[in-house]
Amino acid sequence: MRRVEAYLGGMAVGGCVVERPPPYLTSWLKSLGIYRERVELDERYCRYRPIALLEHLYFLKGAFETYGEFFAGDPHGGDVIAIFKVADSRLVESLRLLGIDPLETTDEKGVRKYVVVYRPRDVRRFVKLVKPVVEDPATARLLGLCTQRS
Repeated sequence: MRRVEAYLGGMAVGGCVVERPPPYLTSWLKSLGIYRERVELDERYCRYRPIALLEHLYFLKGAFETYGEFFAGDPHGGDVIAIFKVADSRLVESLRLLGIDPLETTDEKGVRKYVVVYRPRDVRRFVKLVKPVVEDPATARLLGLCTQRS
């Protein structure tokens, strides 16, 4: 149950209302009774702070699968970065606990804050430990998650 709470805590890192959760989470969220047109999470999840290592992993997984994306500048063979489209000290703390050094940054206007995992070693570590869903086959290939069969 703590894993579920940690995941939902990660989903709530950007606020208690999630407007567009990923489609692959819809049935699970419906089974928990918290999905309608949008997800309204209990306030305790907005204040959630992971304690155990497993909680940090699920917290990051929930946050990334809700507010994150992988970005490859060159889909044919460049480095991939992981971007959290929300900034929160709990995200940074959890990443650092895993030995990942994130970059806290903003958009060009300095309005929206982001947390970025950009070093190839850190991105590989993030994928290996957190195991986020990767829907794009090209990105999955660049991350080394797909093996080609002859």
